[in-house]
Amino acid sequence: MKLFVAEGEANSIKAKANLATICERYLSGRHETEVIDVLTDFEQALKHNIFITPTLMLIEPQPKVTLLGNLADTQKILHTLRLNVPDV
Repeated sequence: MKLFVAEGEANSIKAKANLATICERYLSGRHETEVIDVLTDFEQALKHNIFITPTLMLIEPQPKVTLLGNLADTQKILHTLRLNVPDV
């Protein structure tokens, strides 16, 4: 996964925290997450056509999926990550 953020911005801070909680609870030891600050690494943002932050990009397994926002909707995130978890 790649999480594109604008470091220091409220929604980016929330997205990082929400994703960390989800990964710790549901994906412990089974994921790789790269956090990219578009303010300092805008080439990566352009390369991946990222124009809004925060944006989470699921690279593998295919197909690629992109989520926008602060990642507060845990059920939606789990569904997008293709995790079969009972309703949270």
